[in-house]
Amino acid sequence: MLLTIFSFIVVLGVLVFFHELGHFMVAKYVGVQVEEFAIGMGPKIVGKQYGETLYSIRALPLGGFCKMTGEMPVDDEDTSEEEVELYNKALKDKRCLFQKSVWERFGVIFMGPMMNFLLAALLFTLIFSIFGVEVSTSNNTVIGQVFPEQPAYEAGLRDGDKILTVEGQKVENWEELAGMIHQNANQEISMKVERGNKIFDLKVVPKLNKERQVGVIGIIPVYNRESVNLFKALWLGIKRTIIYIFGIIIGLWQMITGKIASDVSGPVKIAQFVGDAARSGMLRLMEFAALISINLGIMNLLPIPALDGGRLVFLGWEIISGKPIDPEKEGMVHMVGFVLLMILFVLIMIKDIKSII
Repeated sequence: MLLTIFSFIVVLGVLVFFHELGHFMVAKYVGVQVEEFAIGMGPKIVGKQYGETLYSIRALPLGGFCKMTGEMPVDDEDTSEEEVELYNKALKDKRCLFQKSVWERFGVIFMGPMMNFLLAALLFTLIFSIFGVEVSTSNNTVIGQVFPEQPAYEAGLRDGDKILTVEGQKVENWEELAGMIHQNANQEISMKVERGNKIFDLKVVPKLNKERQVGVIGIIPVYNRESVNLFKALWLGIKRTIIYIFGIIIGLWQMITGKIASDVSGPVKIAQFVGDAARSGMLRLMEFAALISINLGIMNLLPIPALDGGRLVFLGWEIISGKPIDPEKEGMVHMVGFVLLMILFVLIMIKDIKSII
């Protein structure tokens, strides 16, 4: 449990840091005044003022923010005198976000998700540099990776497990194992599994892969790995990131159109997956962190109010129409969107907790 909590906080903290760093760097570059750079939400635990910016860590490790002057309209009645003075000074010096050109504001918002994609590429590059590149499967039945929320994971299989028998029949290589799984779509099968010094039985129901018309349970074999130089690792890291980006977008579209079942995980389930990845080793943890980073980047680009994608929609309209939308109206839309997202967030957390219990 402690490993799960610690690894989840570290991984999420790194992802949030890079995301907010993207906003921060471009804001500073175009001359926007940044009042606070925070990792976490809720009450402030610790903070240090450097120049005009307060750098802080907050109590809830479920997000972060980069507070820029002029990002939201200022209400003199609900704002302290110090904040009003700070705002007026930035306004005079033309350092409010809304005073910047539409393309500068676009860059400030877009660079957050972009940094998540760059972080994923960096993580994949480190993986290929340190651990090498997969070149072939090992000729055994040891599981290299169990994918979250797939039948194998739900049945209790984990990375490193060795499958000894399927329906009482001994399986000696991955081809035999895959064949048994493929021909039993939507039918419960029994397995004898070796994990360390323990041997136990479990049952799993392969789900039908509609494209291939075979049963699958969401596992891949252990791969032999080959060392590569840094430049090849960088190219492969970028390539792997692009492949995952398009794969996730396609999967998201298929969920929206009803072609595949909609199944969304919240922070509780993600924490569980991160903990499992951490127990499997640094390689698996880095791979999963890269995958979450890509998901975070894509989710933030969705055209939903309160998210970066929703803000980019308003900027897109400004580019097309040639005039900005009333800041108070835009702020209200984002506020409503934020409330709805929080409600959805709580509902997903409840679902996650129920599924774990």
